[in-house]
Amino acid sequence: MAASLALPRIDADLLDALTVPARQGDYPRDSRAFVRIDTSLRIYWHTLFDICPGLLDLSGPDGLAIFRPFMAWAAAEKLSLNWTYYLWVDVWLAQSAFRDRVTPELRLSLMGASAARWATGDRSEAGGIALGCAGLPDLVCGWKTRSILSGRRIEQFTLEEPLPPPDGPFGFFTIAGDDLPDGFPGWTPIPR
Repeated sequence: MAASLALPRIDADLLDALTVPARQGDYPRDSRAFVRIDTSLRIYWHTLFDICPGLLDLSGPDGLAIFRPFMAWAAAEKLSLNWTYYLWVDVWLAQSAFRDRVTPELRLSLMGASAARWATGDRSEAGGIALGCAGLPDLVCGWKTRSILSGRRIEQFTLEEPLPPPDGPFGFFTIAGDDLPDGFPGWTPIPR
């Protein structure tokens, strides 16, 4: 009698597999574990490609040529897929076979998506975030909503004098109010 695969009994047993596409192959397609991993991955897929559809121009309509290798890389790097998710996609793209096809517009779109995600999820007293990139001169800023009648704003700023580039691929600083500060406070590296 062949040994059977011990399938997880609860979702907590799947935590290490929920963001790793390759782990789906560990389970039969009709198993609850396979379906749970697939459902989890679809959330990440839609969070990426619904917000930045220009990525599909690079990878094809299913997006898997970007999605699967990026998710494997993110798992290996132990990255948090919080508001920095889109920035890490840009970092991965820069070292991938797609690197020569990534446009400044797509990069700014990824930065804008990160700023928007920060603006909806951050619970600090900061009113906004400014993102800078080593390869782009503009800032992308995201502003939290201050009332029910307003929405978050995402803006791109071209500065008269460019700021020094961040030490890494991206840097950020938070903004106390709802306008850029007079002085440059320095870059904070994006969290992993």
